[in-house]
Amino acid sequence: MMMKNRIILVTCVVLFSSLAVLAHQGSFGPDECCLNFVIKRLRKNNVVSHKYTDRRCKNEGVIFTMKSGNEICADPSVKWVKNLVKAKPLTN
Repeated sequence: MMMKNRIILVTCVVLFSSLAVLAHQGSFGPDECCLNFVIKRLRKNNVVSHKYTDRRCKNEGVIFTMKSGNEICADPSVKWVKNLVKAKPLTN
């Protein structure tokens, strides 16, 4: 009887530890980062909104959401990107 209780206890501890690790894995880094930037200037009338990448990302970037639903990364230091950011609303 005592051995059975220990096995149940060890099994519960292992399962709980596994769940805790899995739940915590998603909180280590940002959800969206830009790996590369679009070079070609985007048309203002095709852009719906924009948002900035997380500060934990390697590259600072602006993510533009297009009418098609696509998201495109751009370099926030480029002049046309700065102008487009001023012209379009910020999303969360």
